[in-house]
Amino acid sequence: MGWNHEDWWPCWIGLFLFGMVSIAVRHDIPAARFQPWASNPFDSLHGDGNYGLLVLFPLQGLLVWLAMWAIKAKAWSEFPKGYLVVYVFSFLSKWLAAQMNVKSASLGDSIWAILFGAILRNVMAGSPQPDGRSKPLPPWLKVAQQTELYIAISLVMLCIDFTVLKPLAPRALFVSWIDTPTLFVVVAIIGASWLKIDLQTSMIMSGATFICGSSAAIALASSLGANSKSDLPIAIISVFTIPSIIALPYIAKAINISATVAGAWFGGCVDSTGAVIAAATIYGGNVAIETSAVVKMVQNVLIGPISVGVAAVWTKREERRKRELHSTLEDETLRAKSDFKPMPYGPLLWNRFPKFVLGFVLTAVLFNTVVPSGDRKTVNEFSFMVGEWFSTMSFVSIGLGLQFQELRREARLLLKLVALYALAQLIDILSTLGLAYIAFELF
Repeated sequence: MGWNHEDWWPCWIGLFLFGMVSIAVRHDIPAARFQPWASNPFDSLHGDGNYGLLVLFPLQGLLVWLAMWAIKAKAWSEFPKGYLVVYVFSFLSKWLAAQMNVKSASLGDSIWAILFGAILRNVMAGSPQPDGRSKPLPPWLKVAQQTELYIAISLVMLCIDFTVLKPLAPRALFVSWIDTPTLFVVVAIIGASWLKIDLQTSMIMSGATFICGSSAAIALASSLGANSKSDLPIAIISVFTIPSIIALPYIAKAINISATVAGAWFGGCVDSTGAVIAAATIYGGNVAIETSAVVKMVQNVLIGPISVGVAAVWTKREERRKRELHSTLEDETLRAKSDFKPMPYGPLLWNRFPKFVLGFVLTAVLFNTVVPSGDRKTVNEFSFMVGEWFSTMSFVSIGLGLQFQELRREARLLLKLVALYALAQLIDILSTLGLAYIAFELF
C-alpha cells in the first residue's frame, strides 16, 4: 500500500495544515471564530480572524480535491461543485450554532449539519424509483461526501499537549482506561447476542459511545472493513449526546461532587471533545473544564491501541472463517477452484489498520517537540478550529447519507441501536462517576 492510497491522505492533509497553523501562529495570525450573536447574524462575523475563512475555504477544498485526483476518485473533476455545497451547509451550521439561545441549548453545529445534509438528500431523492429505492446522489455531490476522510483529517489535527497531561495523567488514565476497553467489548457482545445487531455495527456503536464518538466510529469501521456501517451510529450519538451535555452538569451540582470529579466525569462519559467542554462550561469553573479536557485527551489516545486490537482480532476471525469454509468443501475440484489463499497475517493487519491514527500520533510528537512552548496553547486552539471545520463537513456528509425512506425500512435496526446506545451510555455514566470519585476524591 503506497503513500498515494486513500488511507494515507488524511495524514498528508492533516500534517500539512498543522504545519500551516504553526506558521500562522508564529506570524500572529488569529484563528477564525464565529462570535455569539443574539438577533443580528452578521454580528457573528466581527471576529478578528474571520477573514481567514477566505483562505481556509479554498485551501481545504484544494487539498481534498488533490486527494480525490491522486486516488482517481469517481467524478473527481466535479469535486469543487459538491465541495461548495458541503462547505456552505457547514458554514450555515456553525453560524446557526453560534446563536446565543441555540448555544445555550447545546444544539451544536453537528446537529444542524446532519439536519441540513439529510434535508438536501431527501429533497434531491424525490419520489421513489420503480424498485422502491431513492435516487442516488449525483456524482458531483457524491464525490464531496467524504465522511471518513473529513473525520480522519480532524483527528490528525487534534493536538495532545503532554505538559498539560502530565500532572493529571495517572488519575486521568485510571478514569479513561480502566473500564473503557472492557465495557466496549461487553456492550458490543450484548448488542450482537441479545439485540441481534450485526457484530460490526454493534462494535462501532459501542466503541463510539465509550471512546470518543465519531472519531472512534470511523477508526473502528476502518479496522473492521465496514466503513458503510458508521453513519447511523454517528448520527445517533450526535443527537443523543445533547441530553448528557445538559443534564450531567446539573446532576453533578445536585449530588454535590467537586469540580475535579465533575470534570473527570464529563471527560470520561461524554462522547466528543467539543461536547465535553460544553458540559464542563455549563457546570462552570476552569478546574472542571481543564480536568474534563485532560481526561478526554487521555481517552482519545485509546483510539490507537483499540483500533490495532480490533483490526488484529477481526482479521484473525475472517482468516479462520475462510479457512473453515474452505475445509468444508468436500469435492477436491471445488476446493481447488476456491478463491481462498492464506495471506500473511502482518500484511492483512496492516491493510486494515486505520493509518490516520499514525498521523494523530505524529502530530502529537511534533506538537510537543517542534512547537515552542509559548505557542502551544494558541496552536492547539487554532488547529482544533481547523479540524472542527472538517468535522462539521463530515456531519453534512452523514446527513447526505440518511434517506428517510430507507430509514423507515431499517426502523428495527435504528431502534435497536438507540436502545444499545442508551444502555451503553447509562453504564458509562455510572461506572465513570465511580472511577472519577475514586481517582480525584479518594487519592
